[in-house]
Amino acid sequence: MDGQTGEILSESPVYIAKPENMGAAMVLDDKQIGKDVFSIMTNYETGKIALLVETVKVHELKMATDFLGDSIEKVRSISCDMSPSYLSFIKSTFHNSQIVIDKFHVIRYVLDAVQGVRLGIKNQLLEGLPRSKRKTATDRKVLSELELLKRSKYLLTQPQGKWTEYQTEIANQVFDRFPDLKTAYQLSEAFKKWYSPSQPAKSKIMVEQNLYQWYEDVQTSELKQFNSVVKMIERHEENIINYFYSCQTNAKAENLNGRIQRFISNNYGMKDKDFNLYRLSLYFS
Repeated sequence: MDGQTGEILSESPVYIAKPENMGAAMVLDDKQIGKDVFSIMTNYETGKIALLVETVKVHELKMATDFLGDSIEKVRSISCDMSPSYLSFIKSTFHNSQIVIDKFHVIRYVLDAVQGVRLGIKNQLLEGLPRSKRKTATDRKVLSELELLKRSKYLLTQPQGKWTEYQTEIANQVFDRFPDLKTAYQLSEAFKKWYSPSQPAKSKIMVEQNLYQWYEDVQTSELKQFNSVVKMIERHEENIINYFYSCQTNAKAENLNGRIQRFISNNYGMKDKDFNLYRLSLYFS
């Protein structure tokens, strides 16, 4: 609104605001529908939407929560990604709740670092290839190694126990030829093991010690692709470790996003935005 006259210059609807759907554990996530980006707050236990608004701006999200009234006092934990706006919104609005960084977003950063090592090796090999069409025996060896790197892309995201016999053979060849890639894979698997559901049974001190040991292993490896990952984890360390108190993730929010997308597809898109969001609120809240 105009600061001097109080005249409303623009307004944005809050499509869903249901205090009855608020609970002790909530999930906050974003969803792009067409060209528009929405923030969705969902009850972790029931899966019902408590708040849906077309914004990711902190001050607008805070205004939207006014429609939830005192129900926000129920919240004790909120799972979200590492979006600065979401983190700021939760800290400034939900004073009695702890933030739980979604583990799958964190693990994705680690897996991206592994792929970064793979792509770095690939680029080095490509730089050594001549531009001429005639290939020597050495060139054909390089091309063979490039093919191995290509085939190893998916298996590097999977635990060794899930590899097929063919994938195991590919992995052995790649790791023998590129030790750095083997080290990167081992670091990612060690981090996933740290994040495993069995960890919550351990004390906070043990959880922190295991994480600090992983930091040291990264430093020893000298893989620069993991440096930014360590800095990111250190920056959000407290909220990441909160996972071990609640085992809460954004998995249900991702599932809801998938169901919303199917709902939109079954209705041939969002031709009438307001009406479709009204129908969406009836189905999912």
